[in-house]
Amino acid sequence: MKTHELLITDDIFTGLRQDFNIMLRKTLNTMQSKGSDGGEINLKLKIVLSHELLELDSSIFGGGTKEYINPKFEHKVTSVIQMREGLIGKIEGKYKLNSEDGKYYIQEIENPQCSLFDEKD
Repeated sequence: MKTHELLITDDIFTGLRQDFNIMLRKTLNTMQSKGSDGGEINLKLKIVLSHELLELDSSIFGGGTKEYINPKFEHKVTSVIQMREGLIGKIEGKYKLNSEDGKYYIQEIENPQCSLFDEKD
């Protein structure tokens, strides 16, 4: 009967470490190909302790059961890559905000002074 010390380095967590290493390589590869400067890898380990009964089959003591705790470990490795893209623009000028029937409008404010280049109506 093999006994495992519950350390991340023990063989029982080989699958967890392999999944983490796969996600690490994928994350770094995606970051380089997408030009990202930041990312995160998250490891979630869920532990459930089930109380179970072991059927004893002993000719000396007879039959019976013995309660034991059966631990179950489930892991999930995820990554988040930070990508920032955007466009910047603005609306400048002199506008007046109006509302009518719950809708909003902006109206350009006309300059009351005339210029030599203004068109005549």
